[in-house]
This record gives sequence, C-alpha cells and structure tokens, in this order.
Amino acid sequence: MRTTEGIFCAGVDHHATPLAAREALASRAGDRLTPHLIEHEGAEEVVLLSTCNRVEIYGRSSRRGPEIAAALGRAMPADLAEIWNQTPGVYLHEGLACWRHLSEVAAGLRSMVMGEAEILGQVRVAYQASREVGGTGKAMHSLFQSTLRAARMARQAAGFGKGDPSVGKCAAEALAELLGSRETGPLLLLGAGHTARSFGMAALEKGFRKIWISSRTEQRAASLARDLGGETVPWSRWGEAARASGVVVSALSGGELLWRKPSESAGPTALVDLGVPRTLTRVRAFYPQAIWLDLEELAKRSEMVPESIGAIHRAEEILRSHERMWVNGGTRTADLLPGGGG
Repeated sequence: MRTTEGIFCAGVDHHATPLAAREALASRAGDRLTPHLIEHEGAEEVVLLSTCNRVEIYGRSSRRGPEIAAALGRAMPADLAEIWNQTPGVYLHEGLACWRHLSEVAAGLRSMVMGEAEILGQVRVAYQASREVGGTGKAMHSLFQSTLRAARMARQAAGFGKGDPSVGKCAAEALAELLGSRETGPLLLLGAGHTARSFGMAALEKGFRKIWISSRTEQRAASLARDLGGETVPWSRWGEAARASGVVVSALSGGELLWRKPSESAGPTALVDLGVPRTLTRVRAFYPQAIWLDLEELAKRSEMVPESIGAIHRAEEILRSHERMWVNGGTRTADLLPGGGG
C-alpha cells in the first residue's frame, strides 16, 4: 500500500470555526472516541487531536471524499454527531494533502500564534494516546512518525524554539496592553500546566508581582508558585480568591467551573479564559464590567508571524524535503518512542 493511500484528516480550527462550536466538539470528544469510531466503522485507524486551536480526526479509511466525514458522523455518539453535522468550517484533507496539513500543524505554521511552543508535544501526545488504546496501525504510524520528525526540524530551521511564542505568553501581553497603567489587585492563575506557566512567566515580565496559583493538583501548583514567587490557594477556595483578586486567569480544561453568587465585593477587573471549552463564562456573568479576554478575542489581536517572513520559508522548505522522503516510504521508529526525538 502506498504511504498516501487512505489517510485523511477531518476537522475544524480557529480560522473558520467559532470558538463556541470548537468547544462544543471538544467537550464531547472524550478519551473513548477513538475506539468508538473504530468499533462503529467510522475509520480503520483513528487519532484525535484536540487543542485550543483545533479539533481534528486523523485516520485511515477505504472511503473517499465527503463520505469520510459522513461515516465519521454516523459512527459518533448521537450528541457528538449532531454537533459535528452542524458545525461550520469542517475541512477534509486526503492523501498527500493530509501529510502536508499535519506537518504544518505540528510545526506551528497553522497555529493562532505562529510557531507556538506547545503544538509539537500535543501532536506527539495525541498519537501516543491513540496508540495506547489500539487506534493506530501502519498508516498512522508512518504519518505521525514522518510529520513529527519533519516538524521538529522545520521548527529548528525557522528558529521557532527561541523564546516562548505560546498562547499563554501572548495572552499575558494582550492583557497588559488592555489594562494599560490601571492598578489591579492580585492575579489569580487557575491551572499549573504549560499554558499557565507561560502566562505566569510573561505576567512577571509585564510587572504583575502578586500572583496566586490554584490547581486541582496541589503539587504542580506549589511548583509553579515557587517558580513565579507566588502563593498557592487550595482548590476548594479558588472562588473566594477570585472575588478578592484583580485578575482571574483560567488555563484549565474540562469545561465550566461551578460558581455561586458572589458577595458584594467589587470583584476582578479582568477575566482571561484560555480553556477549550471555556471555564469562566459563569463568572463573567456576575462581572459584566470586567475586561474579557478569551481565545476568540486573542485571535483577533494576535495573528502573529515571525519577525522575518524568511523563517516561514525556511520551515516550508524543510517540510517539502521530508514530504518527498515520506512519499518514497522513509520512516524512523525512534521519533515516536518515549524519549525518541527531541
């Protein structure tokens, strides 16, 4: 079988699909979706990639064209299928176009923030998660092995690894611009993952000095607090801290946070929601005057490119050379094994 035969990508991203539609898909596309699609004959192999910018299904299928997306819809649980069939901006890439799309995604060329730091690892984790539940075979192995290697080298050639072109950093910069010289109270950071860390580090650079961190995982919160010179807030008390803070930033996943009616306190000056699905919309309802920044608002402000357009060209040249290798059947197992690659 040729390496291009039967592979596809069907999905949505921030370019054509509103955040509300993306988060509706993401909230229902859980860990069981990959084996569910295979069991119900949506595709022979499946890898689900769900990030703040995109929800995509990669796979191998004997079907062609629109029938691929239709078969996926028929194989989905009913609630997800209804959303999938009504979501605007669903695209489909087959064969070589699928390889090109995934390599550009993994390299950061299709991100809201050009060259973002997180995406290469997110693609790798998506592949490994599918592999663990039996969702991958030779086609997905070849596709992801090749694109991950190509994307890593393209990022190096473009200089994307320098600095921290992440969603968290861009959000902190946008928030500082929106606040201007306005004085605020403490900054409450919900979450302790990569996005939260990137936001926190950038916030320090922008002059935020009093930072509280609250996470469902206390150990990670404590580690981030040490790095930021901040304080931890027990997860059970994040609501109290939110009412006493000047800025609330959520870098969480998992959907809406439970929120009870606040006291008569003035509440935060700004709310930043970097979750997909969003987590702070209920909080926002109680503080309509607060500055609001979510991924959709950030996209309007932060369509960034490297300082030199030559960086993009260098990345694309590397991808095209690896594309030819992949079409000719070149593979390297080490790139997808734990510890393999970089």
